[in-house]
Amino acid sequence: MTDEPGRNTTLPTWMRPEPPPRRPWRKVAMALAVLGCMALSVLGGLLPILPGWIFFVLGLYLLATEFRTGRRWVTAARRRWPWMSDWITRARNHRWAPRHLQEFDDLTDPSRRR
Repeated sequence: MTDEPGRNTTLPTWMRPEPPPRRPWRKVAMALAVLGCMALSVLGGLLPILPGWIFFVLGLYLLATEFRTGRRWVTAARRRWPWMSDWITRARNHRWAPRHLQEFDDLTDPSRRR
């Protein structure tokens, strides 16, 4: 009776739930946010009054959570530089770590097979 999970095809078309709206501008906005964070991190490396590392971490987080290619890049970097992977794992296990850091670690952990 159902072709897709959660989708009842026996209902008339006017009674079926509508799919969520597509937002093509979201990916463009996220790409601009990643580029902006990376630019601010470079600027923060040059200017002593701007903390560049926080923008770099934010840019990596956005890159890995929003784009599959970015996730592969961060996973490859963690595989290449084990100290970075250890640092992320230690930061994840800290008692004040935000839950987003756990999501980031789960998405980019090189020891997990997908």
